[in-house]
Amino acid sequence: MRKIVFAIVIIATLIAATAVAQSDVNVTQVNDRRSSGHFAQLVIRLELPKIKTGDVAASRVLVSSAVDDSGASLIDTEAGEPQLEQNYQSPDPDMGKNPVSVAVNLKNPARKVTKVKEVRGEVELYMPSKDANSIAEIPKFLSMSGKSLSHKALKANGVDIALVSPQQIAAEKKRLGDAKRKEYTASGWSGDDLESMVKTYTDDLFQTDEGDLLVKITDPNQRIQSINYVDATGDVKHVSRNDADGMTKFSTWGEKPQPDWKLQVSLKTPKNTQRVPFVVRDVALP
Repeated sequence: MRKIVFAIVIIATLIAATAVAQSDVNVTQVNDRRSSGHFAQLVIRLELPKIKTGDVAASRVLVSSAVDDSGASLIDTEAGEPQLEQNYQSPDPDMGKNPVSVAVNLKNPARKVTKVKEVRGEVELYMPSKDANSIAEIPKFLSMSGKSLSHKALKANGVDIALVSPQQIAAEKKRLGDAKRKEYTASGWSGDDLESMVKTYTDDLFQTDEGDLLVKITDPNQRIQSINYVDATGDVKHVSRNDADGMTKFSTWGEKPQPDWKLQVSLKTPKNTQRVPFVVRDVALP
Protein backbone atom coordinates (compact mmCIF):
# COMPACT_ATOMS: atom_id res chain seq x y z
CA MET A 1 0.00 0.00 0.00
CA ARG A 2 2.86 2.36 0.87
CA LYS A 3 4.49 1.83 -2.51
CA ILE A 4 1.20 2.53 -4.30
CA VAL A 5 0.75 5.80 -2.44
CA PHE A 6 4.29 6.89 -3.26
CA ALA A 7 3.75 5.97 -6.89
CA ILE A 8 0.70 8.22 -7.07
CA VAL A 9 2.11 11.23 -5.27
CA ILE A 10 5.26 12.20 -3.45
CA ILE A 11 4.59 14.68 -0.69
CA ALA A 12 7.59 15.58 1.34
CA THR A 13 8.85 18.28 3.59
CA LEU A 14 12.48 19.18 4.00
CA ILE A 15 13.51 21.47 6.83
CA ALA A 16 17.13 22.42 6.49
CA ALA A 17 19.60 25.20 5.91
CA THR A 18 20.07 24.98 2.15
CA ALA A 19 22.83 26.78 0.26
CA VAL A 20 21.84 30.36 -0.51
CA ALA A 21 23.47 33.07 -2.54
CA GLN A 22 23.04 35.89 -0.04
CA SER A 23 22.96 35.97 3.75
CA ASP A 24 19.73 38.01 3.96
CA VAL A 25 17.59 35.07 2.85
CA ASN A 26 17.50 31.53 4.25
CA VAL A 27 15.69 28.49 2.87
CA THR A 28 13.85 26.90 5.80
CA GLN A 29 11.43 24.46 4.21
CA VAL A 30 10.73 22.65 0.94
CA ASN A 31 7.37 21.08 0.14
CA ASP A 32 7.63 18.89 -2.94
CA ARG A 33 4.33 17.53 -4.19
CA ARG A 34 4.84 15.60 -7.42
CA SER A 35 1.71 14.20 -9.01
CA SER A 36 -0.43 14.61 -12.11
CA GLY A 37 -3.30 16.14 -10.10
CA HIS A 38 -4.41 19.72 -9.56
CA PHE A 39 -2.34 20.15 -6.40
CA ALA A 40 1.05 19.37 -7.91
CA GLN A 41 3.38 22.10 -6.75
CA LEU A 42 6.81 22.88 -5.40
CA VAL A 43 6.92 25.39 -2.53
CA ILE A 44 10.16 26.76 -1.13
CA ARG A 45 9.85 28.80 2.06
CA LEU A 46 12.28 31.65 2.55
CA GLU A 47 13.09 33.43 5.80
CA LEU A 48 14.33 37.02 5.90
CA PRO A 49 16.30 37.20 9.18
CA LYS A 50 16.66 40.98 9.22
CA ILE A 51 12.92 41.72 8.90
CA LYS A 52 10.44 41.05 11.71
CA THR A 53 7.17 39.38 10.81
CA GLY A 54 5.34 41.89 13.01
CA ASP A 55 6.43 44.71 10.69
CA VAL A 56 5.02 43.03 7.57
CA ALA A 57 1.30 43.35 6.84
CA ALA A 58 1.43 41.67 3.42
CA SER A 59 3.96 40.19 1.01
CA ARG A 60 4.41 38.55 -2.35
CA VAL A 61 7.25 36.79 -4.19
CA LEU A 62 8.09 37.77 -7.76
CA VAL A 63 10.18 35.04 -9.41
CA SER A 64 12.24 36.09 -12.43
CA SER A 65 13.90 32.72 -13.12
CA ALA A 66 13.85 29.21 -11.69
CA VAL A 67 15.53 26.11 -13.15
CA ASP A 68 16.02 22.57 -11.88
CA ASP A 69 19.08 20.37 -12.33
CA SER A 70 17.81 19.19 -15.72
CA GLY A 71 17.73 22.77 -17.01
CA ALA A 72 13.92 22.91 -17.14
CA SER A 73 12.16 26.10 -16.07
CA LEU A 74 9.97 25.82 -12.96
CA ILE A 75 8.05 29.04 -13.58
CA ASP A 76 4.34 28.54 -14.23
CA THR A 77 3.82 30.70 -17.32
CA GLU A 78 0.04 30.29 -17.11
CA ALA A 79 -0.22 31.80 -13.63
CA GLY A 80 -0.89 35.52 -13.33
CA GLU A 81 1.27 37.95 -11.38
CA PRO A 82 0.93 37.21 -7.66
CA GLN A 83 -0.87 39.75 -5.50
CA LEU A 84 0.14 40.89 -2.04
CA GLU A 85 -1.14 38.37 0.49
CA GLN A 86 -1.93 39.25 4.07
CA ASN A 87 0.64 38.23 6.65
CA TYR A 88 -1.53 36.90 9.47
CA GLN A 89 -0.20 38.00 12.83
CA SER A 90 -0.14 35.87 15.97
CA PRO A 91 -1.91 37.31 19.04
CA ASP A 92 1.34 36.61 20.90
CA PRO A 93 3.43 39.83 20.55
CA ASP A 94 6.67 37.85 20.94
CA MET A 95 5.87 35.97 17.73
CA GLY A 96 6.02 39.27 15.87
CA LYS A 97 9.74 39.43 16.64
CA ASN A 98 10.42 36.32 14.57
CA PRO A 99 11.83 36.69 11.03
CA VAL A 100 9.21 37.02 8.32
CA SER A 101 8.70 33.98 6.12
CA VAL A 102 7.39 33.85 2.55
CA ALA A 103 6.56 31.10 0.08
CA VAL A 104 8.06 30.73 -3.39
CA ASN A 105 5.52 28.82 -5.50
CA LEU A 106 6.98 26.94 -8.46
CA LYS A 107 5.84 24.47 -11.06
CA ASN A 108 5.92 20.77 -10.31
CA PRO A 109 9.37 19.33 -11.22
CA ALA A 110 9.83 16.07 -13.10
CA ARG A 111 10.26 12.92 -11.01
CA LYS A 112 13.90 12.52 -12.00
CA VAL A 113 14.83 15.96 -10.64
CA THR A 114 16.80 15.90 -7.39
CA LYS A 115 17.41 19.59 -6.78
CA VAL A 116 16.52 23.11 -7.85
CA LYS A 117 19.62 24.56 -9.44
CA GLU A 118 18.73 28.24 -9.00
CA VAL A 119 15.84 30.56 -8.18
CA ARG A 120 16.04 34.33 -8.61
CA GLY A 121 13.52 36.99 -7.78
CA GLU A 122 12.33 39.62 -5.33
CA VAL A 123 10.27 39.54 -2.16
CA GLU A 124 7.94 42.53 -1.96
CA LEU A 125 7.02 43.55 1.58
CA TYR A 126 4.22 45.88 2.64
CA MET A 127 5.16 47.49 5.99
CA PRO A 128 2.65 50.19 7.03
CA SER A 129 4.67 51.28 10.06
CA LYS A 130 7.29 52.77 7.75
CA ASP A 131 5.00 55.63 6.64
CA ALA A 132 2.61 57.80 8.65
CA ASN A 133 0.37 58.00 5.56
CA SER A 134 -0.10 54.22 5.29
CA ILE A 135 -3.52 54.00 6.95
CA ALA A 136 -6.60 56.20 6.62
CA GLU A 137 -9.40 55.66 9.14
CA ILE A 138 -12.59 57.64 8.63
CA PRO A 139 -15.04 57.43 11.57
CA LYS A 140 -18.81 57.42 10.94
CA PHE A 141 -18.14 57.41 7.20
CA LEU A 142 -21.74 56.54 6.34
CA SER A 143 -22.74 60.08 7.32
CA MET A 144 -20.65 61.41 4.41
CA SER A 145 -22.84 60.03 1.62
CA GLY A 146 -22.46 62.07 -1.54
CA LYS A 147 -19.13 63.56 -0.44
CA SER A 148 -15.46 62.71 -0.82
CA LEU A 149 -14.00 61.20 2.33
CA SER A 150 -11.46 63.49 3.95
CA HIS A 151 -8.19 62.17 5.37
CA LYS A 152 -4.58 63.33 5.10
CA ALA A 153 -3.35 59.86 4.08
CA LEU A 154 -5.82 59.72 1.19
CA LYS A 155 -4.80 63.19 0.05
CA ALA A 156 -1.07 62.43 0.34
CA ASN A 157 -1.51 59.39 -1.90
CA GLY A 158 -3.75 61.05 -4.48
CA VAL A 159 -6.71 58.83 -3.56
CA ASP A 160 -10.33 60.00 -3.59
CA ILE A 161 -13.19 57.88 -2.26
CA ALA A 162 -16.76 59.18 -2.39
CA LEU A 163 -19.89 57.38 -1.21
CA VAL A 164 -22.54 57.69 -3.90
CA SER A 165 -25.84 59.15 -2.64
CA PRO A 166 -29.24 57.95 -3.96
CA GLN A 167 -29.52 61.12 -6.05
CA GLN A 168 -26.07 60.57 -7.53
CA ILE A 169 -26.91 56.93 -8.25
CA ALA A 170 -29.93 58.04 -10.29
CA ALA A 171 -27.80 60.55 -12.21
CA GLU A 172 -25.01 58.03 -12.85
CA LYS A 173 -27.51 55.39 -13.93
CA LYS A 174 -28.96 57.79 -16.53
CA ARG A 175 -25.52 58.95 -17.73
CA LEU A 176 -24.08 55.47 -18.14
CA GLY A 177 -27.35 54.17 -19.61
CA ASP A 178 -27.34 56.93 -22.25
CA ALA A 179 -23.73 56.15 -23.14
CA LYS A 180 -24.46 52.42 -23.42
CA ARG A 181 -27.58 53.13 -25.53
CA LYS A 182 -25.45 55.12 -27.95
CA GLU A 183 -22.95 52.27 -28.12
CA TYR A 184 -25.63 49.64 -28.75
CA THR A 185 -27.36 51.84 -31.36
CA ALA A 186 -24.08 52.15 -33.28
CA SER A 187 -23.93 48.34 -33.30
CA GLY A 188 -27.35 48.13 -34.98
CA TRP A 189 -29.69 47.59 -32.05
CA SER A 190 -33.02 49.46 -31.86
CA GLY A 191 -36.52 49.45 -30.39
CA ASP A 192 -37.50 47.23 -27.50
CA ASP A 193 -34.40 45.05 -27.84
CA LEU A 194 -32.20 48.12 -27.43
CA GLU A 195 -34.03 49.33 -24.33
CA SER A 196 -34.02 45.85 -22.82
CA MET A 197 -30.25 45.60 -23.21
CA VAL A 198 -29.69 49.05 -21.69
CA LYS A 199 -31.93 48.18 -18.74
CA THR A 200 -30.12 44.89 -18.15
CA TYR A 201 -26.78 46.71 -18.19
CA THR A 202 -27.78 49.42 -15.71
CA ASP A 203 -29.65 47.00 -13.43
CA ASP A 204 -26.60 44.73 -13.18
CA LEU A 205 -24.21 47.63 -12.63
CA PHE A 206 -26.22 49.27 -9.84
CA GLN A 207 -27.72 46.18 -8.22
CA THR A 208 -26.79 45.88 -4.55
CA ASP A 209 -27.37 43.25 -1.90
CA GLU A 210 -27.90 43.80 1.80
CA GLY A 211 -24.83 45.54 3.18
CA ASP A 212 -23.43 46.64 -0.20
CA LEU A 213 -22.29 50.22 -0.80
CA LEU A 214 -21.70 51.99 -4.10
CA VAL A 215 -18.71 54.33 -4.20
CA LYS A 216 -16.53 56.11 -6.72
CA ILE A 217 -12.77 55.71 -6.35
CA THR A 218 -9.96 57.67 -7.95
CA ASP A 219 -6.60 55.97 -7.42
CA PRO A 220 -4.32 56.85 -10.37
CA ASN A 221 -1.17 55.47 -8.73
CA GLN A 222 -2.79 52.21 -7.54
CA ARG A 223 -2.02 53.01 -3.91
CA ILE A 224 -4.95 51.19 -2.26
CA GLN A 225 -3.81 47.90 -0.76
CA SER A 226 -6.97 46.89 1.12
CA ILE A 227 -10.21 48.29 2.50
CA ASN A 228 -11.88 47.23 5.74
CA TYR A 229 -14.68 48.21 8.05
CA VAL A 230 -13.94 48.56 11.77
CA ASP A 231 -16.93 48.16 14.06
CA ALA A 232 -17.50 49.80 17.43
CA THR A 233 -15.64 47.02 19.26
CA GLY A 234 -12.58 47.34 17.03
CA ASP A 235 -13.31 44.17 15.07
CA VAL A 236 -11.97 44.46 11.51
CA LYS A 237 -14.21 43.25 8.68
CA HIS A 238 -12.70 42.73 5.24
CA VAL A 239 -14.42 44.54 2.36
CA SER A 240 -14.37 43.08 -1.14
CA ARG A 241 -14.33 45.41 -4.16
CA ASN A 242 -16.03 45.01 -7.50
CA ASP A 243 -15.08 47.70 -10.05
CA ALA A 244 -17.02 48.32 -13.27
CA ASP A 245 -17.40 51.38 -15.51
CA GLY A 246 -16.17 53.85 -12.91
CA MET A 247 -18.37 52.47 -10.13
CA THR A 248 -17.13 50.39 -7.20
CA LYS A 249 -19.23 48.13 -5.01
CA PHE A 250 -18.17 47.41 -1.42
CA SER A 251 -19.45 44.07 -0.13
CA THR A 252 -19.23 42.21 3.15
CA TRP A 253 -21.49 39.29 2.23
CA GLY A 254 -24.60 40.50 3.96
CA GLU A 255 -23.20 42.24 7.04
CA LYS A 256 -24.48 45.79 6.86
CA PRO A 257 -22.12 48.59 7.96
CA GLN A 258 -23.46 50.57 10.91
CA PRO A 259 -23.44 54.37 11.51
CA ASP A 260 -20.70 54.11 14.17
CA TRP A 261 -18.32 52.04 12.03
CA LYS A 262 -15.04 53.31 10.58
CA LEU A 263 -13.74 52.86 7.06
CA GLN A 264 -10.11 51.73 7.10
CA VAL A 265 -8.03 52.14 3.93
CA SER A 266 -4.52 50.65 3.77
CA LEU A 267 -2.24 52.37 1.26
CA LYS A 268 0.98 51.33 -0.47
CA THR A 269 3.60 54.05 -0.69
CA PRO A 270 7.26 54.25 -1.74
CA LYS A 271 8.18 54.43 1.95
CA ASN A 272 6.27 51.37 3.15
CA THR A 273 6.86 49.02 0.24
CA GLN A 274 10.24 47.32 0.08
CA ARG A 275 11.64 44.80 -2.38
CA VAL A 276 14.34 42.37 -1.28
CA PRO A 277 16.20 40.61 -4.10
CA PHE A 278 17.17 36.98 -3.54
CA VAL A 279 19.03 34.14 -5.21
CA VAL A 280 19.01 30.59 -3.87
CA ARG A 281 20.99 27.74 -5.38
CA ASP A 282 21.23 23.98 -5.10
CA VAL A 283 18.02 23.46 -3.14
CA ALA A 284 17.79 19.74 -2.48
CA LEU A 285 14.43 18.07 -3.08
CA PRO A 286 13.28 15.35 -0.67
